[in-house]
Amino acid sequence: MTDKNSGSPIIVNEPKGSRDNELRPFQIEGMNVRGRAVRLGTVADKILVAHDYPEPIARILGEMLVLVSLLGSILKFEGIVTIQTKSGGPVPMLVADYKRMADGSGHLRGYADIDDIKLAAYGKNPSFNGLVGSKSGYLALTIDQGEKMERYQGIVDLTGDSLSEVARNYFVNSEQTPTEIRLCCDKDPVSKNWRAGGIMVQHLARGEEGQERILERDTTEQWTRAAVLMKSVKPTELLDPQLDLDQLLFRLYNEDGVRAFEPSHIVHKCRCSREKLHTVLTNFSGAEIADMTTESGTIDVNCQFCNTTYVFSPDDIGK
Repeated sequence: MTDKNSGSPIIVNEPKGSRDNELRPFQIEGMNVRGRAVRLGTVADKILVAHDYPEPIARILGEMLVLVSLLGSILKFEGIVTIQTKSGGPVPMLVADYKRMADGSGHLRGYADIDDIKLAAYGKNPSFNGLVGSKSGYLALTIDQGEKMERYQGIVDLTGDSLSEVARNYFVNSEQTPTEIRLCCDKDPVSKNWRAGGIMVQHLARGEEGQERILERDTTEQWTRAAVLMKSVKPTELLDPQLDLDQLLFRLYNEDGVRAFEPSHIVHKCRCSREKLHTVLTNFSGAEIADMTTESGTIDVNCQFCNTTYVFSPDDIGK
């Protein structure tokens, strides 16, 4: 929900004691394994209900919000991580981005483009492949940390039965980092609001050249154990508002010991504004502004991300 004039989020108070919209980094003691867990409540719900997406599409976009949060929070400095899919399927584009702020918090937004004609050809519960069109598509990860840092982009085919599998393939092929990821998004059975959650673990080292084989074997066994335990997490655990992330991590890794670090808070914040759009409109000619003007005499500009419509008059643009 946004203010129609400013594009700023209208703050919705979290339930008392809520640990939603939080990301928690962690380290498993005695292992070369690090991880991150995230839980989204009102943030996911506001983004997904803004466009009233069909539920199968909302679930995938919700998972992408979780994935970009997991990856964006890794940034050490201010910057933006963007994940985008493109394909020839009923959902030709999915995009989500996470802006890491100076205080460590994150601003999150996301959007799904839908081809209604292609979507109508599928049943009520189309698969991930059916919606995204994995045979003809790709996922792109872009990291932008400003003008002083080189922009990075990695691309991977949309191969897999879920977004989690696509992300796992990206890390194996592009980063050569063994990674396991679980992503989940669904409606809460009580509140009927959208919730999303996820967890990621990565193996930091696989044994250096010259090390004894027993050490390499041990680190491999440790990674296998950490990955198997992570895979045991249930979707209900990732989404349960009564089970905070600290409790979830303890449940998974208490036998090995788990160290949780300071959490990051996540908010829904679109980067559109009336001022930015006004600046864009002033670059159009008088004839172009006339073409944009509706019969009622207004120029209506809609932000695809937050679905906020900004209304201008030709006089506002000075044309």
